[in-house]
Amino acid sequence: MARFEPTASQKCAIEETGRAVLVSAAAGSGKTRVLTERLLRRIEHDADIDSFLVITFTKAAAAELRSRILDEISERLAADPDNRRLKRQSALCAKAQIGTIDSFCQSFLRENCHAAQLSPEFKVIEEDRAEAIKQRVIQRVLDECYEAPDEGFKLLADSVGAGRSDDRLAETVLALHRKTQSHARPAKWLGAQLEAIEADADDAGKTVWGAEILEEVSASAQYWAQRMDNMCQKAAENAVIAEKYGPSCADTALSLRSLSRACALGWDRARQELPVSFPTLGRLLNSPDPELSEYIKQVRALCKKDCEKFTKMLSDDSEKLLSDMRASAPAMRALVELTLRFDRAYSAEKRRRAEVDFADLEHLTAQLLTNEDGSPTALARETGARFCEIMVDEYQDVNSVQDEIFRALSKDGSNLFMVGDVKQSIYRFRLADPLIFTDKYEKYAFLPDAREGEPVKIMLQENFRSRREVIDGINGVFAACMSKKLGEVDYDENAQLKCGGVYDDEGVAPELILIDVCADEDDLRGKAEKEAAAVAEKIIELMRSGMTVNGRALGYGDIALLMRSANSVGETYRRELILRGIPVAAGQGGSFFGSTEIASLMSLLAVIDNPHQDVALIAVLRSGAFGFSADELTEIRLADRKSDFFTALKKAAEHSEKCAHFLEVLDKLRSRAPEMPIDELLMFVYDELDLMALCAAMQDAPQRCANMRMMIALTKRFSAGGFRGLHRFCRWLRQLAERGGDMGAVSSGDAVKIMTIHKSKGLEFPVVFVCDTARRFNDADLRQTVLVHPELGLGAKIYDTARRLEYPGLARSAIKQRLRREQLSEEMRLLYVALTRARERLFVTAAIKHPEEKMQKMMLQCTCPMSAEVLLGASSMAEWMIYAQLCAEQEKFRLSFLSTEAQEAQQDIEATADIACADPELAAVLEKNAAFSYPHAAASALPSKVTATELKRLEAPDEEAQSIVPKSHAHFRAPRLGGEDKLSPTARGTATHMLLQYIDYEKTGSEQEIREELARLTAARFLSPRQTEAVDTGSILRLFSSPLGKRIMSADARKREFKFSLLCPAEKFFPGGEGESVLMQGVIDCMIEENGELTIIDYKTDRVRGEETAERAESYARQLEAYAYAAQRMTGKPVRECVLYFLYSGETVKSSCK
Repeated sequence: MARFEPTASQKCAIEETGRAVLVSAAAGSGKTRVLTERLLRRIEHDADIDSFLVITFTKAAAAELRSRILDEISERLAADPDNRRLKRQSALCAKAQIGTIDSFCQSFLRENCHAAQLSPEFKVIEEDRAEAIKQRVIQRVLDECYEAPDEGFKLLADSVGAGRSDDRLAETVLALHRKTQSHARPAKWLGAQLEAIEADADDAGKTVWGAEILEEVSASAQYWAQRMDNMCQKAAENAVIAEKYGPSCADTALSLRSLSRACALGWDRARQELPVSFPTLGRLLNSPDPELSEYIKQVRALCKKDCEKFTKMLSDDSEKLLSDMRASAPAMRALVELTLRFDRAYSAEKRRRAEVDFADLEHLTAQLLTNEDGSPTALARETGARFCEIMVDEYQDVNSVQDEIFRALSKDGSNLFMVGDVKQSIYRFRLADPLIFTDKYEKYAFLPDAREGEPVKIMLQENFRSRREVIDGINGVFAACMSKKLGEVDYDENAQLKCGGVYDDEGVAPELILIDVCADEDDLRGKAEKEAAAVAEKIIELMRSGMTVNGRALGYGDIALLMRSANSVGETYRRELILRGIPVAAGQGGSFFGSTEIASLMSLLAVIDNPHQDVALIAVLRSGAFGFSADELTEIRLADRKSDFFTALKKAAEHSEKCAHFLEVLDKLRSRAPEMPIDELLMFVYDELDLMALCAAMQDAPQRCANMRMMIALTKRFSAGGFRGLHRFCRWLRQLAERGGDMGAVSSGDAVKIMTIHKSKGLEFPVVFVCDTARRFNDADLRQTVLVHPELGLGAKIYDTARRLEYPGLARSAIKQRLRREQLSEEMRLLYVALTRARERLFVTAAIKHPEEKMQKMMLQCTCPMSAEVLLGASSMAEWMIYAQLCAEQEKFRLSFLSTEAQEAQQDIEATADIACADPELAAVLEKNAAFSYPHAAASALPSKVTATELKRLEAPDEEAQSIVPKSHAHFRAPRLGGEDKLSPTARGTATHMLLQYIDYEKTGSEQEIREELARLTAARFLSPRQTEAVDTGSILRLFSSPLGKRIMSADARKREFKFSLLCPAEKFFPGGEGESVLMQGVIDCMIEENGELTIIDYKTDRVRGEETAERAESYARQLEAYAYAAQRMTGKPVRECVLYFLYSGETVKSSCK
C-alpha cells in the first residue's frame, strides 16, 4: 500500500489537537482516510488505541475502520518488526472502542446496570419487535382510558380520535412518542410545549407560530416586490409599454413592500395591507413589443397568484386564532398526558421482560451522564477520563441526545474530534438534526483565525473521486439551488467541491435527460416504464461505446441506478433492464416490499384476513395465482355496482365458474387462518397455491424465490416476539414496509445495481444514473393528525365538534410551513448525495410531459441568482435541475430531450434484427443494407441545446489556439498572498453587465451620477459591495459619451438583457446538421431599433486593445450571428448590424451579421 500523502487541509485535520475540532468533509474528500491516519499517528507516538472512543454511524463503517487500522499497523510492523509500540497497539486492537453509538451505550449500561436500574442480563430488542410491543401496550392504555375517561380524554377522543376505530388516536400517540425520543428529556420537552399552547398572548404575531408565518410572508413579499421592480425596468425599455404597464407594476411593488414592513408590526397590522394591490394594466391593443408585454403580463399573473396565498395565510384575525388555540388546549393536554402514560406503561413492560429498545440505550446513558441542567455527572467525568480523545464520524446525523452524551464525556469539548458534511445529512426521518452540526460550524473559527484553545473548523473540499466534468456539473447545480433556506447550508466557496483527482484523458459532461412522455401518460407506472426503458437503452449504448474504467472495459457492475424510493418503481426498472438482457443485482434498493411477488402476497394475506378490501382483492384477482383479466374484473363490477367488490364477486360467482373457484379457495384459506400459527398458515398458502413454483417460472426467479423464503423468516421473527394473529401480522408488515424496511440480499457479479439514494451513501460507482427525479415530493408527513417540530412544538387541527368542522390552527399552519421547508432541504441534500456518487459519468433522468413547454414556463420564474422562494415552490428534483440549467451562464450539464414515441419506433425496428432469414436473395439484400453508411453521421454528435456563447468555443473544439487569451499574450499571474481575494475577471464582467442592465440612462452624464446609480443598485441588492468596487465607472462614462452611447440614448426603442430560447435549424451553426434542430439559448446585452431596423450590441470586458481587439472580435463572430438570427426570428424585424463594444479600450467593432 502506497504511503498516504495528505493535502494541506487533510494534514491540519490529522495533526490538530488540544481543542474541539470540527472537520467539514465534502463528498469524496477522503475523510475515512483522514480519520484512520489521525488515529494511527496518535497511537504511534503518545496514546494507546484503547484510550480512544471512536463512534461511527453503522456497524459496517466501524468494521471497515477497524480493519484499515489493523492492516496499517501490520504493514508498518512488517517494515519495522522490532517496533515495540506498534506491537503493543496490535495487541490492544481487540480492546479498541470502535463502534456505533448503540454499541457504546449498550456496553456502558452493562457496566452501570444497577445505576440504570436494569437487569444485568437485559436484552436489546429489534425495532420491529419493539413496534409490536408498542401496539399491544397502546391498546391496553386506550382500553383503560375508555373505561374511566376524564373530560380531557373525552375531548381528545371526540376530535383526534374521531372515527370508526381508535386506530387514528393510537397512531397519533405512537408517532408523538417516537418523535419526542430525539430529545434528551422527552417529558420535560412535552411539558414545555403545553406551556406554550396555554400561554396568554395578545397578538398572534408575537407567538412563535405567528412570527414564523409572518417571516415567510415578509420574505415572499420582498421577493415579488423586487420582481415587480424588475418588470418596471423591463417596461421602461419601450415608452408605450412603460406608460401602460409601468404604473400598475410600480403600485404592486409599493403594496408588497408595505406588506413586508407591516409583518414586523404584528398580525392584524399585516392583515390591513391585504389584499395586495394589483391595479388594472393599461389597455394595449397593438403592442410595439408583443413579446415584452406578454412577458410582463405572465410574470405579473404569477405574482398575483402567489399573493393570493398571503390572504389565505392571514385570513383570520389575531383574536380568532388565539381563541382557537385556547379552545384546543384541553385536548392537547390530554394528548400529552396520554403519551406520557403510554411511555410509563411501555417502559414497565420492557422492564418486566428485561428488555430495552434502541432509544432506551441513548436515553438511559444520557440520564447517567448528565444532570438536569445538562452538566456532566461524576460518572461522566470518571468515564470520560478513560479517553484521550472522542472521535465521531458522520456528526451531521447525530440527534440532541447523542450530542449531549458526547459533550458530557469530553473534557469541556477539548478532546472532541467531529467529522461530517451537513450537505449529506439525509436521516431526518431517523430524528437526526443537521442543525447541531451547522450551529457548531457557524460558531467555530477557521483554523488560521482561531485563538489558542478555541474550537476550530477545518474544510476538506478536494474531491478525489470524480472527474472534473462531474464536479463542475455538481457545483453548477448546487451553486444555483442550495442555500441556507433550502438545504440549510450556503453552497458558497467554502462548500463547493474542488477537483483532487488526476485523470489522463478528457471526460464527458454530465447529462440531464428529459424524457417526453405522451400527453395521456398520467399514471406513475406508465411514466416509470418509459423512463426505465430510456435508461436501459442508454446503458446498452454505453456498453457498446468502448468506454473503459481503470484501463478495462466498462462492465454492468460499474453502473448504478439511484432513486428516491426503489420500493415504488425499482421493480419496473428491474423488469425493463432484464427485458433487454441487462443483468440486475437484485434486492439492493429496498425493493422487497415493492416486488411483484411480495406485494401480491401481502394483498392475499390482507384478503384472507378481511375480503372486504377492494384494492387488495382486485390485486389478488389480477395476480399470477388467479389470472383474472381486466375484462373479467369489469364483468364482476357490473354484477353489483353499488356494493363492495367482494359482494359483487359473490354475485358474479353464481354465473362464473372461475369466480366460484376463487371463492372456494379463499374460503378454505380463511377457515384455516384462525387455528394456525402465522408461519404454518403461510406455508399452507404457499402449498395450496403453488406460489414457489409460480415464482420459479418468472424472470429473475432466484431472487423472487429468495423473497418468498424471506417472508417465511419474517413470520418466525413475528412469532418469536410472542405475537399471534393474521390481522396483527398484516399490520406489522405494513408498518415495516412504511418504515422502509429492506429485506433484500445483494446479488454479486457483473450486474447493474438498483438502490435508493439512502443506500448509496458512502458508496461510489463509475457510472451513475439518478432516476425518477420528476416524481413529486411526498408530503404525507405533513398530513399527520398532529405535527411535531423540535422548536415549534405541537400542531393539531382545530376541531369544531358542534359544526363538525376541522381546520388548521395557527400552530399547525406554522409547523407545517417549517416542516415543509426542512423536508425540501433534506430532498436537496439527497440530490447532492446522489450526484456525488459518480466517478466517471453522471446521468440524471426525468419523465415529463412536454419538457420544452415546461422549461418555457419555468423561464418566467428564473432570476440570477435563483431565488430560494422560487426553488421552494418546486415539486420535484427534476425542477431544481432544470432551474439550474436555465440560469447557468455556462452549460455544465448537457441537456438532452428524448421522445418516447421515437424511442419505441426505434425499438420496433431493432426488434427485427432477431428474425432469422432463410431466403438467400433476401439475405443478400440485408447484407447490402448492413453495409450502408449513414449519411448524417455528423448529426448524431449534435448537442440538443447550445447557448450562443458556446458557439465561439464549438467552432474549433480541438484547438487550444482558440483560447480566450491568445497564445502570444498568455501569461501567468503570481498568486496573491494575504489580503482580501479580488473578484475574478468573470465576476468583474458580471458586475459590469449588471450595472449596464439596470442603470438609469438619464443618469450617465458624469462619473458622479454613475457612482450614485451604483450606490442605488447596491442598496437594492442588485450588486454586492465587492462587485460595486470592481466596476470601472470611467469606462461606463466613456461608453455613454461615445457615438454608440448616443445612438443607444436616442434609439426609437431599446431592450436590455434580451433573453431568447428557440429551436433553430442545426445546419445554421453546425456542419452536417441538415434536417436536425437544436435549442438555442442566449442573452443579448442590448438591442436598439432605428428606423425599423435592429442593431445588436454586445459589451465585452476583455482587457485587449489595438490589434488584439480585431483578433478577439473575430472569435465572437458566430456568437453575434446567433444573436442576429434570434433577434430577427423573434421580432420579425431586420438586423442592420452587430456591434462589439470593448469597455476596457473604448473600441467599437461592427459587423453586418448577415
